[in-house]
Amino acid sequence: MQKVGNRNYPLIVGLILTALFLFIALFGSSLANYDPMRVFDEFVVVDGEPRYPSRNPVPPLAAPEFPLGTDNAGRDLLTRLLYAIRPTLILCFVIASLRIIIGLVLGLMAGWFGGRLERVVDVLTGASLAIPILIFALAVVSFLGERTLGTFVVALVATGWANTAVFVKNSTLVTKQSPYIEGARAVGVRPFGILRRYIMPQLWPTLPSQIAFELSAALLVVAELGFLGMFIGEAFVRMAEDPNSAGSIPVGLTATFPELAQMLSDFWSKMIISPWEIAIVGFVIFLQIFAFNMLGEGLRRQMDVTRPRRAWWRRRQPELAVPPQSVKPV
Repeated sequence: MQKVGNRNYPLIVGLILTALFLFIALFGSSLANYDPMRVFDEFVVVDGEPRYPSRNPVPPLAAPEFPLGTDNAGRDLLTRLLYAIRPTLILCFVIASLRIIIGLVLGLMAGWFGGRLERVVDVLTGASLAIPILIFALAVVSFLGERTLGTFVVALVATGWANTAVFVKNSTLVTKQSPYIEGARAVGVRPFGILRRYIMPQLWPTLPSQIAFELSAALLVVAELGFLGMFIGEAFVRMAEDPNSAGSIPVGLTATFPELAQMLSDFWSKMIISPWEIAIVGFVIFLQIFAFNMLGEGLRRQMDVTRPRRAWWRRRQPELAVPPQSVKPV
């Protein structure tokens, strides 16, 4: 029995995990049992003892009502995760799409027209690559003040397009030397017509993998910002009863509507009060980054024309793999 040709395992793993997260993003709110902002003040039985989730978070698998436990404010963690994946994916997709568009336009212009335009793009690209994205995003969010979707998009797109621009520029410079480009010029095709008809089709196969890698990079920076306390939406201070008096004291920071970066905020307080929350959310973010990286690598391999492949008809009919030799009559 003959072995099947090389399988693209990164693409298979990436597609399965990405499809899973897309399914949760689309239907997660229908799968949730509770309101993501509901705080459970009533007691539940944990290990035979009553516990109030709003005062003492419930760990995973300790109560049937909360399979993944509750967060530091006494809300169902599974419900908040099912709701949190959608806004995070939307934010990352917007960021990745704008990065690709800006890098594509600037790379095409610099690679094709050259001259002063190329020098300007090179200066902008060098400056963008020299500035750490995380530090720049922190500065922009802090300066603008408002934690809105537009603020985070501006902060993460302003410097994230440079890698795409460099790749597109180099590809354009290589394709520009092809004989059919010279032929198109000779028959009077205008520059933008050449870019649209001949240069862009050479770039389309690589763009899906570029988008997947940009999704991974955007999610990583968004998670880092959340860890540092920068996330979309408002937050409030969680209060708890003071064991030494009749009043209450602040014990941590939590957010309202769930988003994965939000759920990583106030890391050290949550590590004391509800460490499983950080572990579960961190694992979900890791799986998403891993899925996008595998998808990007798999798409890159799939589109790589130099990668050896074995045609299906050659596997099924080995005798047709070698074309018959023509025989000359004696």
